[in-house]
Amino acid sequence: MAHKKAAGAAKNLRDSQPKYRGIKLFGGQKAVAWNIIVRQNGSKYECGANTYLASDFSIHAATDGIVMFKQKNFKRFDWRTYLKTVVYVSTEEPKVEKKAPAKKVEAPKAEVKKEEVEAKEEASKAEKKAPVKKAAAPKKETTAKKATTAKPAVKKTTAKKEEKAE
Repeated sequence: MAHKKAAGAAKNLRDSQPKYRGIKLFGGQKAVAWNIIVRQNGSKYECGANTYLASDFSIHAATDGIVMFKQKNFKRFDWRTYLKTVVYVSTEEPKVEKKAPAKKVEAPKAEVKKEEVEAKEEASKAEKKAPVKKAAAPKKETTAKKATTAKPAVKKTTAKKEEKAE
């Protein structure tokens, strides 16, 4: 008999460290020389102008500039074409068109609205000076009031009976 309980060796307790792959600088962002733009396994993204490929397939910026992405057709060895994303760094500053502020043109509709607003203000001033009185509607007696008036009537009848008895 064994003097110890058999213990199996666990084989799945190991785990690899994360690689943190993916795009690090997106399109339109500024890149400094030597910055990592894309971390990848294999050549999913291709290098374009002002970029270079490291030994682990990560794409780095060779110069300062703005990161750009574009789609490009590539041919395989069997002459089939396919799209691939090309990463490049543009050293030119992006052209931003400055638009002149639009001039405000007053439409004739705005003048009509002003007249309507003035008419409403005058009408509200007239109402404030002489408020219109509403005609009071005649009040109907409720059942609760009838009950309160009926009790004194009973007392009166008892008082009449007492007078007759005398």
